[in-house]
Amino acid sequence: MRVKLIFIERDVRGKDLSTREEVLHGESAKSLTRNHVARLIARHHPELQHAGGVWLLDASETSHKWYVQTEKLGPNKWLTVYADPLPEPTVQE
Repeated sequence: MRVKLIFIERDVRGKDLSTREEVLHGESAKSLTRNHVARLIARHHPELQHAGGVWLLDASETSHKWYVQTEKLGPNKWLTVYADPLPEPTVQE
């Protein structure tokens, strides 16, 4: 199971300041359900947990699959985190 986390820093007007991506790998071959992805994110990024876990919301108004959270970094800076499933790489023989 592979999931891409997208971290987007924005200013108070919503302008993107920076973007970084991180790929998380899980040993499980289970399907990419919301619950499995939330547990994978919680294992790798405990700081994204709140109320006992990671909550994923549909991000239908964006190009991403799930919205994870938004955190205020300063008076005019916000960090928004999204998650997208990634297909497993195919093995070529």
